[in-house]
Amino acid sequence: MIKVEVIEDFNLKDFHKIKNLKRKCVDFEGKLFEGDTFECTKEMCEYLDGGNKLKKSFIKVIEVQPKKK
Repeated sequence: MIKVEVIEDFNLKDFHKIKNLKRKCVDFEGKLFEGDTFECTKEMCEYLDGGNKLKKSFIKVIEVQPKKK
């Protein structure tokens, strides 16, 4: 899992896939706000960090957690 921080507000269709969400703004299902932090998979991190249709980064990586053996 990778811990990330949101750097720009956006809607996330796979909202249910994120873990340990910490909110900085009012809770609104499906929308993430600047300053929110959460954990996600490597694939989702790559998508949110520029691998999307807009080629735009919406997050910054805070911590990469090693795989458990």
